[in-house]
Amino acid sequence: MAYNPPPHYNLGGPSDPQPPQSVPPSYSPLQPQPYDSGYAPQSPVSAQPGPPPHAIPPQPAYGTQPLLQPPLPAAPRKSPLVPLLAIGMAVGLAAAAVSVALWLRANGDLEDADTRLADRDKEISQLQEDLEAAEAQVSELEGPAGEAEVMQACIDDLNEYYSTPEGSDEEAAALTAIETSCDGLIF
Repeated sequence: MAYNPPPHYNLGGPSDPQPPQSVPPSYSPLQPQPYDSGYAPQSPVSAQPGPPPHAIPPQPAYGTQPLLQPPLPAAPRKSPLVPLLAIGMAVGLAAAAVSVALWLRANGDLEDADTRLADRDKEISQLQEDLEAAEAQVSELEGPAGEAEVMQACIDDLNEYYSTPEGSDEEAAALTAIETSCDGLIF
């Protein structure tokens, strides 16, 4: 039985029918094949009835085995952790944006509060100065006001004295009140 190489290894020799691909090729010792011109024929290989004592068991030729390719690696599967990480990153980014916005707003509010506090401090200091000035004016006016009260009491006692009938007990009491209230003013 002779083996015909696959069509793509055919070196231009006679075309013999090929065995079907579904059936594995049969293996037999190599036999000489006719070659086209330009090729030297090889010496025939003698077939021995039994295996030689130091012979290596026959192995199929490289052209007789179909080339096995390793299976393509499967597409890397996405871990279920990837979408969770993406969602977590989006939430974290949103939280950071909100935090920055709130911080900027709070920072602006803090500056406004500091400005208002400074304005209130100025108003308070101005009011304290005004209060001290008013107290100084009051203390300055207390002396003349006290004198005016003493004078008013003296005038009231004089009016009382002149409104009483002459020689009466009321006139004597009014005269005693004048001496007390007008002491230093009239006498």
